[in-house]
Amino acid sequence: MPLIYRSMHADGGKPRVGPSATMLGARVPPSEHADLPVESDNTVRPSTGGMSVAPTWRDLPPWRISKRLRGKVKGATGSAEVYCWRMGNGPFVAEPVANGLFFRPDSDSHGVVEPDCAMLLAAYQAALAATCDQWVIDEE
Repeated sequence: MPLIYRSMHADGGKPRVGPSATMLGARVPPSEHADLPVESDNTVRPSTGGMSVAPTWRDLPPWRISKRLRGKVKGATGSAEVYCWRMGNGPFVAEPVANGLFFRPDSDSHGVVEPDCAMLLAAYQAALAATCDQWVIDEE
């Protein structure tokens, strides 16, 4: 499984689950910044997008890195309420992440965790939420 990072709110020592840029989940239409398209029958498909992640927390956009980390990352302006979380330990290459999920890098500093097959949006969001126990805070 690739090593991936995401900035998210905490909820009881785990990432907060939800369809937000700072939660464990994907933004969907009608959000202006939807992470992937949803078909009329609520199906999502591989290779169309997914939840954004990075290979290191320092590769996250500065507005996603908590301002409390300004000493480590110049320009960090994110909410003091978000933390940098990591999951996995392998190279930043395309491969399965968890049941129903596939990681696809789209550059050296960004990738998406997307559905591994056509599935209902609710199943995709549930698959992302099921990884909750695998994420740990890493801001070193």
